[in-house]
This record gives sequence, structure tokens and C-alpha cells, in this order.
Amino acid sequence: QHYLIQINLRMASDQLQDDNSSDMFSEGLIAVVKPAIQTVDSQVESLRFTQGKLKEAIDRLSTDLSHIGELQKELPNLEHYVKKLTSIKRRVATVNNVLTNVQDRVQGLQGRVEREQAKKRTLLNATVS
Repeated sequence: QHYLIQINLRMASDQLQDDNSSDMFSEGLIAVVKPAIQTVDSQVESLRFTQGKLKEAIDRLSTDLSHIGELQKELPNLEHYVKKLTSIKRRVATVNNVLTNVQDRVQGLQGRVEREQAKKRTLLNATVS
């Protein structure tokens, strides 16, 4: 029985040494891995923060693009109006040319009338005298 107690004590002692060795190994491993884990953790936290900012920026951009899309739907088709303005511009130019020709003719007629009046005055003055 004494012998069994010694074996049990030796096994317990070996187990304590194994536990101590295991604890030392665990502590050493934790000491080596802990800084890497902390670095990765802080980088993940930084990435999560950046991703949150990016999500906010994408949401703002999406809202702005939606707003621009709505404005474009509300805007009239400008090409149609540009064509209308070009057509109106041509018609105004045509009317302006016609008015210029009419004005030239009126001035020509006015000049003839003045010459005729001058002739008549001259004739009247000649007959009166």
C-alpha cells in the first residue's frame, strides 16, 4: 500500500510538472500571440469604422443620385426646346430680312414722293410766278 501511495504521489507530481509546463507553454504562447491579436483587433476595429464611413458616403451619394434622377424626370426635354428655338430664330431672321426689304422699299417710295412733291412745288411756283 505504501508503494501505491508513492506511485500516486509520483504521478501527481509528474502531473503538476506537466501542468506547470503546460501553463508555462500557454503563457509563452499568449505572450507571443497577444500583440498580434491586439494589432489585428485594432485594425479590424479601424476597418469597421472606415466601412461605416464608406456606407454613409455611399448612402449620401445614392440619395443625391436619386434626387438628380428625379430632377431629370421633372425637367422638360431640352432638345425639343432647342429645336423650337432654332426654328424660331430662323423665322425671326426671315421676318427681319422681310422687314429690312420693306423698310428699304418704303424709304425708296418716300424718296420718290419727296422728289415728286419737289417737282410739283417747282411747277406750282413757276406757274404762280
